Amino acid sequence: GGAGGEAVRKLEGLVELTKESFQSEVLEDTARDVIVLFHTSTHKSSKDFAIYWKKLVERFRALAIPSIKVARYDVALHQIPREVEFESTPAVVLIPAKDKTPPYPVFHGKGKVRPIMMWAQQVASVRFEYPNDTPHLDEEQREAYLVQIVERDERVNAERARKKEERIAKIEKGEL
Repeated sequence: GGAGGEAVRKLEGLVELTKESFQSEVLEDTARDVIVLFHTSTHKSSKDFAIYWKKLVERFRALAIPSIKVARYDVALHQIPREVEFESTPAVVLIPAKDKTPPYPVFHGKGKVRPIMMWAQQVASVRFEYPNDTPHLDEEQREAYLVQIVERDERVNAERARKKEERIAKIEKGEL
């Protein structure tokens, strides 16, 4: 199937974990906070979430934050590591570099790229900064976003000015 193959294809900047590699890649990595997506490749909810995870991987790769490792663990193929607890998949869990003792922070929120990135920054054991408040956007997207904000502000200000002129005209006519 097409969608199944999509998940398997290697994504640069993403570590595909197995029950065996979880120990070395996650629990023994004391230099990096590991953000792990626990997903069930056979479930629609996990497939729907894959697009956001791909974007998150791309953004972390572009930002090149040395203390962050992004990984994925398919619970359809591998037993859930006993150290990890979450209610359902997809689940985003951060396993801190500096403290491998469970329980680990689990993301609760809107499963979109920016909220997950902001959460990761808050719970990370190795502090890091994003270059701006839109780490989920690349340069081109950020420029478009900033233009939208400027245009929106201009529209709002033009509307305010128009209403003010109307009020002044009414006052001058003695209508108010």
